[in-house]
Amino acid sequence: MKKRFRIELLRLHFTALAIAVLNSISKYAIAYSLESRMEMGIQLLTALSGLALFFFYLKPFRRKLLYFSIYALTGFLFSIGLIFRGVFWGMVLSVLLFPVMPNTTRFEKDGIIISTPYRGFLAACCIYQVKERHLLIFERHYDVWYSQGPIDMALVNVRSDRNSIEVTYPSHDQEGVFLSKTIKK
Repeated sequence: MKKRFRIELLRLHFTALAIAVLNSISKYAIAYSLESRMEMGIQLLTALSGLALFFFYLKPFRRKLLYFSIYALTGFLFSIGLIFRGVFWGMVLSVLLFPVMPNTTRFEKDGIIISTPYRGFLAACCIYQVKERHLLIFERHYDVWYSQGPIDMALVNVRSDRNSIEVTYPSHDQEGVFLSKTIKK
């Protein structure tokens, strides 16, 4: 029973790993990816199954243990970083979490999503990305832009047509002034 479970867990791990790798490649190559919550779920499934398989292959020593030790080392560094904190461990956590952390959704209406991409703990403020949802589980990534300050998402207006998406948002510096950003599809 234990061997069968290990084989199924191994299949699950490498299937999730393949989906995560293909998703990352498609995100940067053709600007389509899985929906961000699904993407994070698959990445966490890969990490947790890799960590579990590390303990399955611990005794007797096998070459597969070298691969799965990456997941154990990452988990160990993550735990140490959370316990001790500080600038150094903040940077370590930032590097460890960069491939896993999803974008923070700030605005969503009619399939248009404005999110803040994860850039790490010490990243610059006010970076926004526009995405469009397709077929419920896919997202099309469009342009990234920097604003002068945080945007009040309650006052954002998004208008979309076949060729472009226009985002109108309030200025951070001047009250009552609205700025516009046009993103081509």
